[in-house]
Amino acid sequence: MTLDLICLLVLALWSIPLNHIPAIARTVHSDLAWGIGNREKMPEVPLWVERADRAQRNHHDNLSAIATVILIAQVTGQTDRVTAIASIVLVSLRLLHSLSYIFGIILIRSIAYFGAVAALLTIVWRIFN
Repeated sequence: MTLDLICLLVLALWSIPLNHIPAIARTVHSDLAWGIGNREKMPEVPLWVERADRAQRNHHDNLSAIATVILIAQVTGQTDRVTAIASIVLVSLRLLHSLSYIFGIILIRSIAYFGAVAALLTIVWRIFN
């Protein structure tokens, strides 16, 4: 398995904690009945939990494009040292983006987002070269 695919796997697995952090936090701030129930009424939670929801949605919104680009590079045989480094940068910045989103660190979140986009575009550039 290439480094590019390992990075994609890490991003896919990162979805698991991102999926559960908001629900666990809501259960802690509510009760177990809410956690195992239909969740029709949302409990009041700290602002970081709402940010965790948005971080989760942002991750899922971007994951399909990231996966598509990395898989196209893989299938077309366009992976190399540059795409491997770009994939490492991409996964690192996407993890940083999620965490800075949850903790409310706006400047770091924005830098991580745009850096990840640049890394993704680097892989796209390598596909066409």
